[in-house]
Amino acid sequence: MLHSTASFRNCPTIRSASTSTGNTADWEREGEAMGHEIQGIPVINQYPVLPTGCEATALTMLLNWAGVDVLYTEVAKALPKVALPHEVDGKWYGGNPNKGFIGDPFQKESYGVFHGPIAELIERYLPGLAVDLSGGSLAEVLAVLDSGRPVVVWATLKLREGRVTDVWQDEDGTEIRWISPQHCMLMTGYDDQHVIINDPDTGAVEHYPRELFEDRWVLLGRQAVTVRA
Repeated sequence: MLHSTASFRNCPTIRSASTSTGNTADWEREGEAMGHEIQGIPVINQYPVLPTGCEATALTMLLNWAGVDVLYTEVAKALPKVALPHEVDGKWYGGNPNKGFIGDPFQKESYGVFHGPIAELIERYLPGLAVDLSGGSLAEVLAVLDSGRPVVVWATLKLREGRVTDVWQDEDGTEIRWISPQHCMLMTGYDDQHVIINDPDTGAVEHYPRELFEDRWVLLGRQAVTVRA
């Protein structure tokens, strides 16, 4: 059952000066904000319940921030599911992550889901409020953070180097090239050197190197989803 409030949760935001000076006066003199952070969003650890459910966990944190009273297990169950890769006559076939979650987020031997189904699920909980930023620039994502809205993003686990580990065809003949270790997180802020992440894998707020994050984010197709103000 879906429950939502009329307005978004009022989490405080802070702007930080350049980390090189640590001085707000210097930031004001330069006339440029070097960072922004949305505070007060509880971090949800995906483990042990959702071993492959980072997307459902990241989305739940966004929905909870937006005032939707929902558990990460409920979000995981609500995701559309598609088939795991399987071999038929020497060829591999499986579902498309742009159509649904490949496998089951409650199971270790599963894959994941991309931005389209996540945006569609936001629409179920918050009709008319989903915003799919995918394909845009990191600057556009940071601008959303500046406006006080967190963003669900795709990169790699702990920003490790990604590589194609599995290749198969979906039911329409589209080739799926799965990059591992794929990971989904909730971005809540940034500074001049880092992005600030509510990470479902660690269950903590992480500060990851900004340039390395952008590299991994681009590798995963510049996927980003949020909600309208």
